[in-house]
Amino acid sequence: MSHTRHLSDTVSSIKQSALRFLSGTALSRVTGMIRDIILAFSFGTNEALAALFVAYRLSNVCRRLFGEGALQSAFIPLFEEARKEDEVRAFRFFRDVSALLSLFLIGFIVVGMLVLWISLSAIDYSPGNREIVFLTILLLPSLLPICLFGLNASLLQCQKHYFTVGIAPCAFNLSISAAALLFHQQTPQAAMPYLAVSIVLGCAFQWWVTLGQTIRHTRQILSGSILTGIKFLSHDVKRLFWPLLLGILGVGASQINNTVDALFARAADPEGPAQLWYGIRFQQLPLALFGIALSGALLPPLSRAIHAGNKSEYLHFLEFALRKVGALLYPCTLALIPLGLFLVNAVYGHGDFQAHSVLTTTGCLHGYCIGLVPMGWIIVMAPAFYARRDYITPMKGAAISLVSNLVLNAFMVYGLHWGAVSVALATSISSWLNAYYLYHHLKKEFGPIMTPEGTKESRRVIFATLLAGAATYIFASLIYFPPVFFSFGLNNLTDITSSFWEQISQLAVVGFSFLGFLALFAKICRASDILTLVHWNKQV
Repeated sequence: MSHTRHLSDTVSSIKQSALRFLSGTALSRVTGMIRDIILAFSFGTNEALAALFVAYRLSNVCRRLFGEGALQSAFIPLFEEARKEDEVRAFRFFRDVSALLSLFLIGFIVVGMLVLWISLSAIDYSPGNREIVFLTILLLPSLLPICLFGLNASLLQCQKHYFTVGIAPCAFNLSISAAALLFHQQTPQAAMPYLAVSIVLGCAFQWWVTLGQTIRHTRQILSGSILTGIKFLSHDVKRLFWPLLLGILGVGASQINNTVDALFARAADPEGPAQLWYGIRFQQLPLALFGIALSGALLPPLSRAIHAGNKSEYLHFLEFALRKVGALLYPCTLALIPLGLFLVNAVYGHGDFQAHSVLTTTGCLHGYCIGLVPMGWIIVMAPAFYARRDYITPMKGAAISLVSNLVLNAFMVYGLHWGAVSVALATSISSWLNAYYLYHHLKKEFGPIMTPEGTKESRRVIFATLLAGAATYIFASLIYFPPVFFSFGLNNLTDITSSFWEQISQLAVVGFSFLGFLALFAKICRASDILTLVHWNKQV
């Protein structure tokens, strides 16, 4: 099969790829929201559920290193480079990496489970920490299918099959949702091991969704059995090690951040990890729908542009992605400030999720939403470095983010005693530092990334969204009560209604008011990037 069709990239083709990714991801996010609603209704922010979330983060460190993070970023540029010379060689490279990854993960899982199991007898853990270690043991087997899913996703993205990659997490979400419904009448402590097993099964289902297309594409290129002639340490696999190591150092810093966040949140409040989990769901929704969709569609074309020596095309693709991410995420940020409490209450404020949980989760959401724009930019800018096989700069940016996050967490948790919201706020501030560092280096090497027209348009977008957010805040204050910000401003928890129809009506009124104000001010400010968001099928 010829690779010619994979080299014809335009802004329109990136849009279409992102839309296919987005359509599948949208379905995954809907099922993910249903999953979290079921978890919130069944277990609230109970300490046992918070322990499961900590164990999930601990067990998933390797997922970002050898699944959807460092390996994916290192694999795609090398795969595209090999395919430019010989498509058979490229698919052998994929097969060999898959075999080596499987072997490594099986060994890692066996050793990890054994060490943790021995530690339960050798170390005098507190009851809460013992529960986290036990749940981590149960969750470790999920690494094999979820990391193989990440590698399959890399291949399918290079083949421009984005919908399957986007929709695959639906299987994961449905598995956990079914377990939560099945065991919700048990105590949270008794139900958590069953939920851990459902996570492992969900990861296996998610991998299985991508398996059919992956095998089909591989068989089309490789003659005979795809298992014949596997070389664990082929020349191309060896070439992967150095960029993978650098990527691991960069992504590893991010994963240390995530793990540290969970531990700081638990130190700030036993229910803190659960509050962060629910709060970050809303922040990750626009990131996953738009930022990750664009990033997934962007890395292969950027790699091909660099290999072709086409600098202008490379910069054009990058500016397009940065403008679109800004036009999408600035409004989301300004919407989440006045909408935060109404949104959290309408989605989660049922069953065991009481008013206190609504308030604390809203604070975490506000902390995270401040970092929404830089996180989106990082997701887009990182592939710009990976496409050039520059893994050191993103690694340094991640290290800056790690150090600043640690310092800010310690200061706000132990010094200011702000609770779990400290963790979200520290994450956002460190994201701004990371984004600035990456953009500064791109600008230093290539000159201005944004054209004068792009810069002017970004300012219009910011101004229009600021006006829309302020107008919505004033409007909500007049008809209901002043929306809380970082959990401050609400003196009476009884103002948080538990009536489903009141929750929905409040969210609808405030939400539609923001959309109306945004459309109005975008028109007045001539912010065309906002006005044309629904016209992705047209060339910009």
